[in-house]
Amino acid sequence: MIAHLEGILVEKNPTQLILEVNGVGYCVNIPISTYERIGEPGSRVKIITYQYVREDCLQLYGFFTPEEKSLFEILISVNGVGPKTGLGILSFISVGDFQRAIVEEELDFLRNIPGIGKKTAQRLVVELKEKLGKLEFKKDMKLKSKEQAEAGVIQEAILALISLGYNRFEAKKIIEKGKEGIKGKLTVEELIKRALR
Repeated sequence: MIAHLEGILVEKNPTQLILEVNGVGYCVNIPISTYERIGEPGSRVKIITYQYVREDCLQLYGFFTPEEKSLFEILISVNGVGPKTGLGILSFISVGDFQRAIVEEELDFLRNIPGIGKKTAQRLVVELKEKLGKLEFKKDMKLKSKEQAEAGVIQEAILALISLGYNRFEAKKIIEKGKEGIKGKLTVEELIKRALR
């Protein structure tokens, strides 16, 4: 099994990167969260990997943090959730927010994740509540209440833009940019107003 790769980042896009390690180019599937935090092409990077092996396919999935990889492995253990859905979840929501949504049984919130319908959201809660409730994901779960509230407001604004036709990557970028000029308390309305200007 390939546990991690370290080398020169040749190319990256929101769902995939190519990493050259000792003259070999590895194609690695990644979530948007990893795309946003990994270096730029030409830089030396290290990525934590999960090797997915099936009769008809052999694929590498890469993550910026061990917490993302752990959650990915937990997700694909759920009946009906494959690697594509696992990456989709990690692209849409942070590890800590996903854990909170499962533990607090926020079905409506989970159904906003692309590819997650009512039945899958229920299955995720049933199968993962106990498992995720016992886990402590380092930094992601140590958000202070103010930061947690802000993260919720940002997430809501992103969802609103997605419902208007933006993809998640564009929506997040626009909201992050709009957030910069706001002094005082963040509100969903203010973020959306700034984003649509």
